[in-house]
Order: sequence, then C-alpha cells, then structure tokens
Amino acid sequence: MTSPLVQARHNLRGREDIYVIAGATAVFAWSIGPLVTRALSVSLPALIFWRMLVAIPLMTGIAYATGGGLDKAILKRAALPSIFFATSMIVGFGAVRETSIANATVITTIQPVIVMFIAPKLFGERLHARQIGLSVITFVGVLMVVLAAADTSGATFFGDILALMNTLLWTTYFLMSKRQRNDNVHSWSFLAAVFLWSSVISIPWALWAADDIGGMKSIDWVWIVGMALLPGVVGHGLMTWASKSLDVSLASLLGLMSPVISSIGAWFVYDQALGITQLVGGVLVLGSLALIVRLNRATARVETAALLSPPPDPLVS
Repeated sequence: MTSPLVQARHNLRGREDIYVIAGATAVFAWSIGPLVTRALSVSLPALIFWRMLVAIPLMTGIAYATGGGLDKAILKRAALPSIFFATSMIVGFGAVRETSIANATVITTIQPVIVMFIAPKLFGERLHARQIGLSVITFVGVLMVVLAAADTSGATFFGDILALMNTLLWTTYFLMSKRQRNDNVHSWSFLAAVFLWSSVISIPWALWAADDIGGMKSIDWVWIVGMALLPGVVGHGLMTWASKSLDVSLASLLGLMSPVISSIGAWFVYDQALGITQLVGGVLVLGSLALIVRLNRATARVETAALLSPPPDPLVS
C-alpha cells in the first residue's frame, strides 16, 4: 500500500507546472534573505563566518543524501566559479547592510540586460534595436530608484555601488556555473563544492576582519540557520533543480518578483518607505525587463536564452 507521503510526492512530480512552482518558491526564499541579513546584530564578517560554517555541512550532507557527493572532478569544476561566488556573497551581504533593501534588490535586476549585451560577443548572437531601447529604459528606472532614495530609506551611494558590483560578480558566476550544469553535473554536488571552495576565501577573510566572532546572540543563531535553509537550501536548491527543465525566460520573469517582495518586506519590517519617483522607477525596471525577456524568447536562439536567469539575490549563499 502506498503511503500518503509517497503518493503526494508522486502527484506533485506529475504536475506539469511543478518546475514553475519550484522556481517561484526559490525566488520567494531569496526575497526573504535580505530581510534576515539586516536583522542580525553582528558585523558583516562575523555573519559570513557563521553563515559558511552552517552551510558547508548542510550542503554537503544534502549532496550525498541525493545521490551525489564530492570528488576530485566536481571540485575541479567548481573551483573557478567559486571565486566569483564567494566575492559576490561578501559584496552582496555588504550591499544589504549599507544601502536600502529596495536599492540593493532593484539594482541587481539589471543582470539579464548585462548578459544580453555580453551574449553577442561570446556567442555571436544579434542584438536588436528594440532590446537596446528597452535596456535604456531599464537603466533609467534603476537611476530613478537610486537617485530618488531618501535618507530615511537607509540608502547610501557606497551601498549602491556594492549592489552593482554584486550584480557583475554574480553574472560571471552564473555564466560559469551554467556551463557546468549543461554538462549534467549533479546539482547538489556542484553547490556543495562551490560552498566548500568559497569557504577558503570567505572564512579567512572573516577571521581577519571581524572583531565580534563570539558576539552572536541567541536570536542571531535563529537568523543564521534560517538563512541557510531559506536562501540556501530552498532558494538555490530548488532553482538549480528546476533550471534544466524550467523555461529560462520564465525563470527570469519569476526572478523579477524578488525586489518587489523584498521591498514590501523592508517597508513593513524596517520602515524603509519608497517615494513616488522610486515606485515609478521600479515599475519601469520590472516592465522593461519583462519585455526584454519576452523579446529574447521570440528572437534569440536557445543558447542565448539559456543565459538569462533570475537576478542575483544579495544573499547569493
């Protein structure tokens, strides 16, 4: 007799929209990440130190539990992408701490535009005039969000620069990791290897930079574990699993939910209000990006479309 749990799992996997559900759940988990980051009482280096110590055994355990594992081949594949993953994580955490959550998340939505301009040089794809026009609108919208940010929202120029750097670093990581996933690399094994290599960079840096490693409060441990489970396991795990079957253009559209959810959460939790100009700018960003994704789906080859991904979460780990 089939147990209810097994039957439920079978029914869920049989759904045609299961990959859409997985992608949407991943984006929601990523959206919660910036709110949790802001809540911790310790410094950025201490946050990253404990975050990695919790994440490494968790990701490794899941890799082995799902039929994968760590070996020389997978570690070699993950070595170079991990450099960009680790630096993106450090810079991304810093962006959320230094500027408003709205700015940090909206700025990162330009990732599909960056990839769109890189693709012609890397893959010989054509760049259409309509794509360029929509890209200009996207950047105008981002500028409206950033420049109109009031002091009361917690936005800073330095934090905005960190968010832009995070976008560039994450894009590089994604392009590298996408090539590995296209070679049928076990998703959880690759993630575990990325986290392991990233710790070689992030943990020594955290030990050198932090003066409050032992300053974690009880509630901070709750936030750290929550970060490992939500953005880490749920976010990265589900999106990596779904990426080979989920239409990548749709994945990009799902990713546009992230700044909306994060900004609304920041408004309620941290009283980071948005002005009218910022709201208009945000609508321009999300609307033009949605049109770019639809245009790419209609005019570009599969190779170019496969490069479009959800925008980087400031908590890339």
